[in-house]
Amino acid sequence: MLDLWSDWIGTELRAIDAGGLARRHLAAASPDGRTVRVAGRELLLAAGNGYLGLAHDPEVREAAREALAACGTSSLASRLVAGDHPLHHHLEEECADLVGMPCALVVGSGFLANLGLLDVLGRDAIVVSDRFNHASIVDGCRLARPRAVRRYRHADADAAAAELAAGPAGERTLLITESLFSVDGDLAPLAALHRAASDAGALLVVDEAHGLGVAGPTGRGGLELAGRLGAADVVVGTFGKALGSYGAFIAGSPELRALLVARLRTGIYSTALPPAVLAAALAALRKLRRCPELVRRLHDRARQLREALAAAGFRPLGEPWSPIVPLVVGDNDAVVAAALRLREAGVLVGVMRPPTVPPGTARLRLSISAAHSPDDVARIAEAVRRCVPQVRPA
Repeated sequence: MLDLWSDWIGTELRAIDAGGLARRHLAAASPDGRTVRVAGRELLLAAGNGYLGLAHDPEVREAAREALAACGTSSLASRLVAGDHPLHHHLEEECADLVGMPCALVVGSGFLANLGLLDVLGRDAIVVSDRFNHASIVDGCRLARPRAVRRYRHADADAAAAELAAGPAGERTLLITESLFSVDGDLAPLAALHRAASDAGALLVVDEAHGLGVAGPTGRGGLELAGRLGAADVVVGTFGKALGSYGAFIAGSPELRALLVARLRTGIYSTALPPAVLAAALAALRKLRRCPELVRRLHDRARQLREALAAAGFRPLGEPWSPIVPLVVGDNDAVVAAALRLREAGVLVGVMRPPTVPPGTARLRLSISAAHSPDDVARIAEAVRRCVPQVRPA
């Protein structure tokens, strides 16, 4: 029997290699959010999600240090047993206020939030989902065993409205979308999606994982930018991107929070986040609220990179202010080769291949941070100009 498994694993690995889809971990450590150390070399980091540089902010690090000294390295239990800490509740209050919602529940990660939320709300419901939604949403739909999953054309509110209207009357229906999409850096039409959900009597769920700290004049997310702050029924947010910590929250009504406390399996059966992590997230959130100039600086750096790339003949995807700057290359092997050339030139970038993106659309995913200087951005753009000579138009 073990031979059968060995044969199967070998066959799968050969197929992965043949398709140019092999993945390998790259040991890397960032001392400051703008650079990263890989195999003894210092590279410019253009592959992270720490959009505001808060993971290395002195206030955030000091908050984590104090909580670590006071409470140790672990929460020791799930929240329903003995792992609920006062910091959970302080953080939940401020997360709810950040996204304009009455209540919030902190959970272990964004993936666990979407997986567990859809398991609770999607069971026997109809789920209408953007075709490019994150893997955590896709897997949450699988786990929930909904009555139906209807995927609409990416970022198309009319297509979403048509799917909402296609179902039988009286069915519980849920419309779910990311706000700022994690791979292409483009924004969902949230105002139009809100109207479509309201007209259909559907629950609107917005995943602000990459929107918080990035979108909107004060970084409160895509819903702020759309003039719909507090209008969604459920908002998911994370601390592991712009807020520089780890974990996530689900915001909604008091009744929804009570239901999730009772039924969110990804929270009930997981050890709670450590106090030091909660303290870091809380300090970062407060820094964001006090210092909206961080968001403006991020937008300036993103525009600088996009303008430099456009001047060099590239056509990056995404919003003009988005720090997620994708360049479609097309071929899997070609995109890996381009990323290796960039690494040799001193810049680390992300590589996106199927199934993360559709076949034939492999891309470099550059990301920028408020921690980068204008000189850093110019160096990144120049490295791309020299190392990525052939980019397929999107």
